[in-house]
Amino acid sequence: MKRFSVFLFSICLNLAVMGQTSPSKIFNYSLPDSTNLQIELCTSSIVRVRVSKSADFPKRLMERYGIVKTDWKPVESQSKTEKNLRIIQTTDCQIVIDLKDKSLNIKDKNGKTVIQRISFSKGNTPLNAEIGQSLNNYYSKIKNGSGIIGDPNNVVKRTDFIEVGDKSKNNVLDISLEADERFYGGGTTSRTEIQHRGQVLRMWAIYMKTEISVPFLMSSNGWGIYNNTTSKNFFDIGRFQKDKLFVYNTNDDLDFYLMVGNSMIGQIDRFTTITGKPYLMPKWAYGMAFGGNTMENQIDLMNDAVRFRDEKIPCDIFWIEPQWMKIHYDFSTSKNWDLDKFPAEPFWEVDKFPKYESKVLFISKLHNLGFKLGLWLCITQDYSIVEEDNIAKKEGKPLSGQENWFNHLTKFMDQGVDGFKVDPGTTIQEHPDRKYYNGYTDNEMHNLNQVLVSKQMYNMFRGHKGVRPFYHYCGGYAGTQHFGASTSGDSGGGKDALFDQLNLGISGFLNTSVDVLEGVSDNRAGMHLGFFLPWVQINSWYGLHHPWYMKPIEKETFRYYAQLRNSLIPYIYSAAIEGSQTGMPILRAMPLEFANDRKVDNLIYQYMFGKDLLVGVFTDSVYLPQGIWTNYWTGERIPGGKTIHCKIPENRGGPLFIKEGAIIPYQKPMQYVDENPNDTLILKVYPSGESKYTLYEDDGISFDYEKGICSTTFITCKLTGKQVELTISDRKGTYSNMPEKRIWQVEIYGQKPEKILYNGNIVDKLRISYSKNENCSRVLVNK
Repeated sequence: MKRFSVFLFSICLNLAVMGQTSPSKIFNYSLPDSTNLQIELCTSSIVRVRVSKSADFPKRLMERYGIVKTDWKPVESQSKTEKNLRIIQTTDCQIVIDLKDKSLNIKDKNGKTVIQRISFSKGNTPLNAEIGQSLNNYYSKIKNGSGIIGDPNNVVKRTDFIEVGDKSKNNVLDISLEADERFYGGGTTSRTEIQHRGQVLRMWAIYMKTEISVPFLMSSNGWGIYNNTTSKNFFDIGRFQKDKLFVYNTNDDLDFYLMVGNSMIGQIDRFTTITGKPYLMPKWAYGMAFGGNTMENQIDLMNDAVRFRDEKIPCDIFWIEPQWMKIHYDFSTSKNWDLDKFPAEPFWEVDKFPKYESKVLFISKLHNLGFKLGLWLCITQDYSIVEEDNIAKKEGKPLSGQENWFNHLTKFMDQGVDGFKVDPGTTIQEHPDRKYYNGYTDNEMHNLNQVLVSKQMYNMFRGHKGVRPFYHYCGGYAGTQHFGASTSGDSGGGKDALFDQLNLGISGFLNTSVDVLEGVSDNRAGMHLGFFLPWVQINSWYGLHHPWYMKPIEKETFRYYAQLRNSLIPYIYSAAIEGSQTGMPILRAMPLEFANDRKVDNLIYQYMFGKDLLVGVFTDSVYLPQGIWTNYWTGERIPGGKTIHCKIPENRGGPLFIKEGAIIPYQKPMQYVDENPNDTLILKVYPSGESKYTLYEDDGISFDYEKGICSTTFITCKLTGKQVELTISDRKGTYSNMPEKRIWQVEIYGQKPEKILYNGNIVDKLRISYSKNENCSRVLVNK
């Protein structure tokens, strides 16, 4: 084992470097009202509950189309009968079923009650009718979304103006609540809170209102619920009755999953086990994406590319808005380039196949400068056609004979296009008159469409290229997180979009962003939010958000944040890999990291970016939880447990703090992600007690990570009295193109070192420097 130590005049720092089945168990019961109850043990802590008139419990669309997990492993359990009670016990929970009362009681593995009572009722009972009317009254006062910005048709059609439809066909899930329970989740169904006790959340995709509704909710008391329906549904969380959660469904059958476990992080993990772990974008997609003005052509685009490089402003992706198409807003599968503006192929080869990336035209020139290219798309499609055809292929049945819309995009990919941006267009609009190929209507398909557009894009790209695509869409539902990235669409980059980011992270979405700088009064504040998002989207489609058109101080601020973002890529991408395995978001609302601190229950203008950076947005005050926090801009160390007001430097956009014990990896300056091999990393350490960090790495582009082909480097820091011991373990695992050796430039924030020990011996040959202004010791270690 290798060790080196740093001794201070008043503190001693010691750094140590070490060498690098059968189906699930199902229980069926008959209920007094001639309905049937089914309990399915998916895991020891995930239970599926279904109530139906049919004893067959047919597949829901989320199962049929492969959105929710169905291949559960056997679960060990015990069951017994006590009069009217049926008791099912797993290693993590107990389900008590009262057949006479039609109710459930849920306990944890220690026998503690987590849900006192769950009951269900169908049809127009007095209570159901009253709840339904209350929902109608509530939403009649709320303005619905407008037509799509930029869509020439720009028409909104509503399926129904009475929110809950025919109350006689609906059902209600009634769950008792404890007085101190808080609730999180729901996707973008609230732009006023992140803690939803006292609110009602509508699960229905509406443009610029609730574009990504997620029927998942988790309680601070150790349980969560996912409502497995694609029809319109509502979560009334202590609004109608303060001690009740009512899940109001506009369809006949009940189908929901209960998740039992202590932490909210665990509930997100369980929810994304059911609906799919978050998509891991290619590493370069965690850099900066820039979309130019719709009046730009290839020369403007190339000039932008050269200007970014000359200005030393890191940028990874360009995308082109609708002007790339020969026919503006072309929804068809016969679309092509406007060759006068963007000649991606010679005009004499328009009808020649196969397509290829021409080395003399603009796409290849962008690639030479280190840029990736995305194209804007608009879609009107019956997504059930592809899904049903895929099922028919597996079953050996006749196909529809209708086209797969996404297949026509392969020719653009062959020409070098790296990804796509899908406009909400008609996909997020309602289609009240459409009868889908699968026989369903918008009631079942509207929410599901928001998943299928991402799923089908993902499958097409993966099948054709075999690498991870850059793809994003502003709509979504449960499961969308598994297939692509998400944005807040045309909602801009202000406070509404901030709420979306916070609530999406709590709902299992890893890759979220906004239209940075849109709708903000202070560009610097917009940059501060934008560059501390999971991925960065600067959209100049109608404006001029090019940094060289800004005021000088704003341009320099833009450059600073872009460079800082690029340097943090190892930290950001490591969090992305971790999130793809666990569902833990990169952008973390404060309750996820500080669940026991009640002062963070509903904090909305700050969040954790990864585990160690606290970002304040659109405010000059932040609440610092217990511990010592370092002001990123000044280096000042501030005790937590209180709200503080910050003086923000003129060339910055908001508060930024580092948590005590932080271990943060940085890379050397680059113009774009992976411009150079990551054979040198800068490790910035803020010693406090015992802390640890795991650095995740992979090849950044393939799907090998799904097979566990990646590396982890475990790092610990321990402060004892006047000595700090830092341990960097050997990497575990390998991946394609992994650097054989690595230099660690270790920066320890404290006082000037008195001496350094490596493996217990005083060191005088390592490269050591000390920065008084930063109170930082730097040690360069070859490993």
